[in-house]
Amino acid sequence: MKKTIALVLALAAGVAAFGQAVSFTDARGQDIQLARPALRVVSLSPALTEILYAAGAGPAMVAVTSYCNYPAAADKLPEIGGFSPNTVNLEAIVALQPDLVVGEVAAHGRLAEGFAAAGLRFAAFDLTDFQDVYDAIGTLGRAAGNKKTADALVKDMKARVAIIEKKLATVSADKRPSVFYEVWDEPLMTAGPKTFIGMVLAAGGARNIFEDVAEDWPMISFEAIVTRQPDLIVASNTHGEALSADKLAARPGWSTLAAVRERRIVLLDGDIVSRPGPRFVDAIELVAKALYPDLF
Repeated sequence: MKKTIALVLALAAGVAAFGQAVSFTDARGQDIQLARPALRVVSLSPALTEILYAAGAGPAMVAVTSYCNYPAAADKLPEIGGFSPNTVNLEAIVALQPDLVVGEVAAHGRLAEGFAAAGLRFAAFDLTDFQDVYDAIGTLGRAAGNKKTADALVKDMKARVAIIEKKLATVSADKRPSVFYEVWDEPLMTAGPKTFIGMVLAAGGARNIFEDVAEDWPMISFEAIVTRQPDLIVASNTHGEALSADKLAARPGWSTLAAVRERRIVLLDGDIVSRPGPRFVDAIELVAKALYPDLF
């Protein structure tokens, strides 16, 4: 009897030490089963790396991509390639013996078969919109981090978004500044309304002058920009060299835009505004502050 009790207590101690089993369905519809929260995790995505750290899984991280530069701890980890699937080093990942490899379904879903053949457990996430980010934080908090930390983070993020929405509710739709977001200049490309950047702009109170396009990253004509006359020109600071006031004015015809003549140009932190991770609320705040300095 005493031996039985001792065994039960030992098993209970093991569960307490290593955590309970975790199961969830990933973006491919695959059931992911973990006997315990992952103790060794490899991330194939800068956004997911940020989510993992924010969800309390920092101690479990063993490798990331060359683009995973935030938080600072991530930038010090071994790198297993870039974001593109054809740069991912499968052999390096196998050598790390991870409990879980995470990636974005659109970019890394095609790697699933190779991971399975190598005996690796792979989970793919869809990070299309804000709710997807909230869901990923909750899931990875349970699967590799800390559930309480993850839940508290999501609650705080939603509260911050609600504050922004409340302030912007005082501005009527026709009073909101129109924005041209330049993704690239040769050829001219912009962000459609269904991209994460497009959603951040809208949440920050901007009216995307190309909110009517169906494509995510459409090529556009300069004539279309002139017709729509944006109040501001916005871009990532990684594209900043092409968007100085002088360089814009030097582009043929661009001086006809009031936003160029009056230097109404806004550059946003590219890592923050382009990543569907926990800092997307920061991105919304950056947009809102740039457009409504009196409110924010």
